[in-house]
Amino acid sequence: MSIEKEKKKEIFWTENGEPKIKHVGLLKFLEDIGYVRVKIGDNNYVFAKMVYNRLSLANEGQMANDIKDFLIQNKKPEVLEVFVKGVGSYITSKKLDMLPAIENINDRDDMESSRFYFQNCYCEVTKDKISHCNYSILESPIWEKRIIQKPFIYCTEKGQFENFCENITGQNQERLLALKTILGYSLHRNKEVGEPRAIILYDENMTQNNQAHGGTGKTLLSMALKCCREVEIFDAKDIKDGSWFKNQRIELTTDILVYDDLKRQYSLENFFPMITSGIEVEKKREKAFVIDFKNSPKILITSNYYVSGPGGSSDERRRHEFEINNYYNQYFTPEMEFGNRFFGSQWKDDEWNKFYQFMMGCCQAYLQHGLHKVPHINLSKNKFLDGLNEQFVTYVDTYVQNDTSIDKRQLESDFKYLYPDMKETSPHQIAKWLKIYAEKKGVEYVSKTTGGNYHFILNSNINKNEI
Repeated sequence: MSIEKEKKKEIFWTENGEPKIKHVGLLKFLEDIGYVRVKIGDNNYVFAKMVYNRLSLANEGQMANDIKDFLIQNKKPEVLEVFVKGVGSYITSKKLDMLPAIENINDRDDMESSRFYFQNCYCEVTKDKISHCNYSILESPIWEKRIIQKPFIYCTEKGQFENFCENITGQNQERLLALKTILGYSLHRNKEVGEPRAIILYDENMTQNNQAHGGTGKTLLSMALKCCREVEIFDAKDIKDGSWFKNQRIELTTDILVYDDLKRQYSLENFFPMITSGIEVEKKREKAFVIDFKNSPKILITSNYYVSGPGGSSDERRRHEFEINNYYNQYFTPEMEFGNRFFGSQWKDDEWNKFYQFMMGCCQAYLQHGLHKVPHINLSKNKFLDGLNEQFVTYVDTYVQNDTSIDKRQLESDFKYLYPDMKETSPHQIAKWLKIYAEKKGVEYVSKTTGGNYHFILNSNINKNEI
């Protein structure tokens, strides 16, 4: 990195005879060019560099290279030789712990607005308007990673991505509004509003015919968020619960965590601490630190299967679910429809501007409406079928009455006769399905064995304990 010559810097070496590096002078030089320690917890810091009111994470290698560049620019080869030879003794964690410390800057959004930082300006979004601002009026420092590496020019036309969102919401304005508030919630860098929820995106026809229906556009929504915020996308099929370093890709500035294609039967309960309490981050060979709740990332989950949980009110208030219309599939993709790939190098500048305008509009929709809810399409059915077999549910709904003694062996025989493809189903599996079915129907499964006869009853009077 080039260092500005016009700024007066500490001279950190002696000029008499063979050059010698002055340790205190070297620390002062690093301070002069912006290096600091940022406090992230009790007795825990990260190194960063402040330049033009922008803060970026830093490491020992970057500091050494800045010193090297300064010596080269100032034509000090003899000093550079001494520095390179002993760099391991000059740039050490114990010495760098003497750099000045600052509190972690708060550049997150407040409750009623959100900012989008571009190369040429920043935009402030409120529920009433979107303002385009010059950086000269920005008073507080921001993290460098907040800046979207593209310029922005205001536009009013509808772009390809907005058309895509209309398609995946079935051209339904209520569902489009719901999707826009989901995107806006994810984009809003604030957690004081009081909606600590994981967003869960499904396919409208998920698990139909016992098959996962991918390719509907859920991943494109994640990529859209990544173009506006600092997003870490994890392949959720390979989550390792016991790994100490499963969160090591998360940084202080991470805004959103996306768990893409969550595996079947993985409970939302595993995410509860992250949703409501904050996140502990442990990186290899580094001290662990905790990102508190108000600064921790929001969570978005995509899945081709219903995401189970412990049930109850605590489960419900930690999830916000939405179904994506199956307008697209593996045979008809957005690239086929629009003739180009979204967010790629070939995407035209005017499409980028339309996209950013739409995403800021989504943030505005969230500030106006909160997380807008719409009725589920197939989710209630899929939620009921979770852990069950659809054919078995159809059979029991049709042929089993509550509060009636049923011969279990006869039920198994009749079920397999009507559904020959289920003939290998074990009695144990059928008993398990009956118990799950009863629990979801709010009745009590009671079984009784008498003289080799096996009966059960689905008891609608939960105080009744005998057949």
